[in-house]
Amino acid sequence: MEHQPYKTWILDDEDLSDDQKLRLNDHLAACPECVQLSENLNSALLAIRVAPEVAAPAGFTQRWSAALATRKREEEKQQARSLGIALGSSALVIAVGAMLIFIPGLSLISLTAGLITTVVNVLDGMQTAVSFATTLFKSISPATMVLLFSIAGGWLLLASFTLGLSVWKLAIKKVENK
Repeated sequence: MEHQPYKTWILDDEDLSDDQKLRLNDHLAACPECVQLSENLNSALLAIRVAPEVAAPAGFTQRWSAALATRKREEEKQQARSLGIALGSSALVIAVGAMLIFIPGLSLISLTAGLITTVVNVLDGMQTAVSFATTLFKSISPATMVLLFSIAGGWLLLASFTLGLSVWKLAIKKVENK
């Protein structure tokens, strides 16, 4: 038995035409499933109507509005990131396609070979740098290494403290300007 138009008519809040009311009543006389749906809806609506109104906790509206605004900002940021990635990818595909069309000596194979060569060269350079650093650390005495790490740690701590102080000062000035 087809229930869809009848379920829609039962759950819909709009007024039905006389023909629709007649068809719905005929269907309800023969369909216990739709009768159950109608009774459940009516009992739920009655429970809502007779339920006492409860006041929202203090500040609820402001907290909910602030959370909604935060969620909207995050969603907008996510959409902007997705759009940026999509546009960037499209631009890359168009650029590669244009290069393949307008530069006759260029092929997709030569582009791929060039990319692979570049990646291999970068990895080789990284391996050389790691090898150099390993050799350097092995040749330095432990006392010298402790001294170097202490100096580097001190500089890093000083830079972090300076950055934190600058951010704090900007935050205080922003508050004072309001």
